[in-house]
Amino acid sequence: MYSFLNNFFTNLGIDLGTANTIVYADNRGYVVNQPSVIAFKKGLQVLAFGTEAKEMLGKTGAAISVIRPLADGVIADFEAGEELIKAFIKSADVPRYRIGRVVMGVPTGITEVEKIAVIESAEQAGAREVYLIEEPVAAAIGLGLDVKGHDAHMIVDIGGGTTDIAVINYGGIVVDNTIRVAGDELNEAIVRYFKNQYQMRIGEFTAERMKIDFGTVTEKYNGKAVTVKGLDIKDGMPKQLILPSSFFIEALHDIIEVIINAVMGTLEKLPAELVNDLVDRGIILSGGGALLKGLDDVIRERTTLPVSVADNALFSVAEGTRMIIEDFKNYKNLLMSRS
Repeated sequence: MYSFLNNFFTNLGIDLGTANTIVYADNRGYVVNQPSVIAFKKGLQVLAFGTEAKEMLGKTGAAISVIRPLADGVIADFEAGEELIKAFIKSADVPRYRIGRVVMGVPTGITEVEKIAVIESAEQAGAREVYLIEEPVAAAIGLGLDVKGHDAHMIVDIGGGTTDIAVINYGGIVVDNTIRVAGDELNEAIVRYFKNQYQMRIGEFTAERMKIDFGTVTEKYNGKAVTVKGLDIKDGMPKQLILPSSFFIEALHDIIEVIINAVMGTLEKLPAELVNDLVDRGIILSGGGALLKGLDDVIRERTTLPVSVADNALFSVAEGTRMIIEDFKNYKNLLMSRS
């Protein structure tokens, strides 16, 4: 019956990220792009979500819980995740009874239990059909690559909770690697750095903002002074530092090494027949982490392969879900659904 009522229903493409959620509604465009955060009063009464809820992190009393329901790219808190999805869909102004097909990007390493949790959350929000697509494949589609063709493509999608690495050929993933180390761990590394080096406490939101505005992993982009405000760990008094942006190189080194080693490990598993394709086409970085200044240079140096950052790095996965929604029959065989 669904196919006969296609014009009545609104189909949604969702990049449900640990850090941010982006929702595309067919014929309307992108209708949501907000942090994946929700705030509750006691009794699971939704107080705020998205940007408003994120601004409450670390600032509320015991009567209010501010939650990030997604951990490592999947729903860790089922109730809060379901409420967040429903809140985003509601904010997209799509009545529950008109939600049709939903396509959602997920990490390549998602377990069966995690897959069911994601599907059931979307169903509880009103979706009639729910399909999942691995994030690197969605990103490749969103970048306009021919994922069904005979030319291999390597995507490294660095999100908030996971880094998803995949080599895609003939419509499938040939080799892949998902590590639960990505943007969140970069933020935490900055927090640890100031605690250990300067006995100073800063919040993760502050660390994230600094990373986005000034973060670099090479001397090439050094030079900007960064003003850091926090609390002195010893006496609890406000403290301010002005540092060159080169401090990020040291602060982020260990996390960047984990990501690079994961890329190198994936390349080591690559069939010899596909090496020439990657020598020609290289590696494409997508996701918010791809925008970290100098990361492409470091990976290029270590792999000796061409490395580029996607023009629409933040929207690559979301754009892929959009294209799948708009040409569903062409991509249906690449999707996962309830077994």
